[in-house]
Amino acid sequence: MKPTVLGIGAQKCATSWLHSVLGVHPQVGVSDPKEVDFFSYYFDHGYQWYERHFSHLADCTARCDTSPSYFFDPRAASRAWHYSSELKIIVLLRDPVARAYSNHLHEVIKGHIEPQSFEEGLLNNPAYLEQGRYFTNLKRWVDMFGPQQVLVLLAEEIHADPVRSAASVYDFVGVNANFVSAVASERRNVSDVARSPGLRRALRSGGDLMRRVGLEEQLVRLKSATPVAGLLKANSTDLRDQIPPMQESTKYQLAEYFAPEVLDLADLLGRQSLPWPTWESAVAQMVQTPIAS
Repeated sequence: MKPTVLGIGAQKCATSWLHSVLGVHPQVGVSDPKEVDFFSYYFDHGYQWYERHFSHLADCTARCDTSPSYFFDPRAASRAWHYSSELKIIVLLRDPVARAYSNHLHEVIKGHIEPQSFEEGLLNNPAYLEQGRYFTNLKRWVDMFGPQQVLVLLAEEIHADPVRSAASVYDFVGVNANFVSAVASERRNVSDVARSPGLRRALRSGGDLMRRVGLEEQLVRLKSATPVAGLLKANSTDLRDQIPPMQESTKYQLAEYFAPEVLDLADLLGRQSLPWPTWESAVAQMVQTPIAS
């Protein structure tokens, strides 16, 4: 069974939300695990290995692989097109400066680096910047598949109206767009660490079991119930209490770095503006820069 949809990222831009709203739809199937990473890290495993991740989804109208690594891997778009030129591509983006900081918190949570300031992490990990070069990364996919096969959503707009955003995803992949689930409005991947890692593993194991047997809607309601919600909150510590916020001088430097990408992205998307502080900064820079005669 071949996938019909790729959710390609970017990382820390609501790809877990995308995986969930697709997975809960009765006409859609998602890969197991969520991130197959075939067109980036495991291409040498071959097509048969890849398609085994969708072998349980024969009755689904749409089948999705959500792997954020595809977005900024320069080989992935060509590999995906040569595999199937009919794939539909879903891209999720957010303010690139905010995304970079969230990326840093993610690396700390995963244990890839020790808790440290964003500025120290940035010196260690150039991918914080590479993944935020949205125009450069997205253009490869648009050039390869064409704009009609690429849907771009912004995380800020998903947060503002998750049900409407989910409907646009369903319409794009060709399934019933009137389907509504509480999963669309659930907050996911909060940047926190567990006070008791063992308790979190046990709770997540139970949640994963409920998802596998098709009870994700019930899981959302259970997690919002007072006793369970209280337990989850009591076991959570916001990582932002340990990692200092990005320095203002760093924000300015990153906004300046991303400005050309952000302006070109708006042109590529046919948008007059983007709901990002980095967009406002880019426009301000453009206005202040004198035009050469």
